[in-house]
Amino acid sequence: MSGNRKAGILCPVFSLSSKYGIGSFGESAYEFVRFLKKSKQTYWQILPLVPISSDGNSPYLSPSTFAGNYMYIDIDKLIEDGLLTERDVRGYKFEDDFVDYDYVAKAKDQILRKAFENNKDLNIIDTENFSERELVRGFCLFQALKKYFNGKSWLEFPDDIKYRKKKSVDYYEKLLASEIEYNVFVQALFYKQYFELKNYANDLGIKIFGDLPIYVSKESSDMWQNPDMFVMNEDLSPKLVAGVPPDRFSETGQYWGNPVYDWDYCEKTGFEWWLKRLKHNLKMYDVLRLDHFRGFEAFWAIDASENTAENGHWIKAKGEEFFGILKKENLIDRIVAEDLGLITDDVINLRDRFSFKGMKVMQFAFDLNEESDYLPHNVGKDCVYYTGTHDNQTLRGFVNSRGSDELEYIKNYVNSDDVQEALIKVAYMTRADLCMCQMQDFLDLDDDYRTNTPNTLGNWTWRMKKDWLTDELECKISLIVKLYNRD
Repeated sequence: MSGNRKAGILCPVFSLSSKYGIGSFGESAYEFVRFLKKSKQTYWQILPLVPISSDGNSPYLSPSTFAGNYMYIDIDKLIEDGLLTERDVRGYKFEDDFVDYDYVAKAKDQILRKAFENNKDLNIIDTENFSERELVRGFCLFQALKKYFNGKSWLEFPDDIKYRKKKSVDYYEKLLASEIEYNVFVQALFYKQYFELKNYANDLGIKIFGDLPIYVSKESSDMWQNPDMFVMNEDLSPKLVAGVPPDRFSETGQYWGNPVYDWDYCEKTGFEWWLKRLKHNLKMYDVLRLDHFRGFEAFWAIDASENTAENGHWIKAKGEEFFGILKKENLIDRIVAEDLGLITDDVINLRDRFSFKGMKVMQFAFDLNEESDYLPHNVGKDCVYYTGTHDNQTLRGFVNSRGSDELEYIKNYVNSDDVQEALIKVAYMTRADLCMCQMQDFLDLDDDYRTNTPNTLGNWTWRMKKDWLTDELECKISLIVKLYNRD
């Protein structure tokens, strides 16, 4: 990350406008990149692009850490490439305002299967030689098996394939060859369209800021392929799962349910899977946020039989050993640590030992009882300062939900009654190397457009309208950038 103060916008790909029910790597994404350029931004922060589970649609609970979410493949580009015709996409009725994941998932799968059949004759997409084929091979078989066994958990697969006996793997690879190849085709499309978009952004000076979830889902090809890497029972089910302990926000803590890593085993393998994962993500993104950074120092482990996070315990991780290898391989400089939550001196020391930039969030700053490190005047240089992350309210929602005393404090702090816009300017004014605002904050949207409310369902659905990215908004943002010298 450059030493000069810069600015960026956080906007998930699914929130871009599109006539196919969800944002994609299509023209609206290119238009958004041009909007960022004209608005004098340097970074576009997105959420993980991995496949999502049907249980909540969260990109932080994925069935694969290496595969891409096929819902982001742009249909119009497939028509332009000759893989589809207008007739192939008729009859579908997509929601305009918010993402209907069930409908989009089913409809896009049907459309992509038509493109797959067409490609057999046209041979436009080379599925044999695309660069990520080996990384996604296991996922493509895993997805074919899930379909073959009617969506069953892999833990309920017949033992021979559950335990990945070679003879059984060979058998199912042959039996399900067509479905596997369809999955490979989809991944080839995803990576082709994504890297075309990334190259376009980079050519305009826009850097892509990605996000790496620390955990994977127990219903993932990663756990099926590498069960020894996790703390598991003899039947390969998770023995311990992840979460965070009770705090002032939740009396029972947060029970995430992801399998936790056996860090001793990871170390014995030379962190092979982790290195492959980091290198893959650093190829995809110009800057990478490590989600739940404190889990690399120690993590809250909960017995899988529990229903809440209350009765967990802390287990030391191997972050220092792993980051030492990253440093030797010069993979440190483009990583940002998500150091929010319950942060101890040990976590801070780990972050600082490897010179990771941390994060601070303005919405956590205005505590009436004590002076916060997150207040703009206390923010140092080596961090990314957010008006709010994807887990926070929109800035308008935050302001509207403040009590009278806190709101008066904020008004006095920013010296303005127009609190929402003033907070953005004050965030830009800080010494922080990078200032990030949610797109909703520039659009002045309330919490109906919030990206995620932790520990709830029904998230990850907000969408932009096509006419919201106006010349007037570009000018307004670029003036703020120039005023506070983040250009």
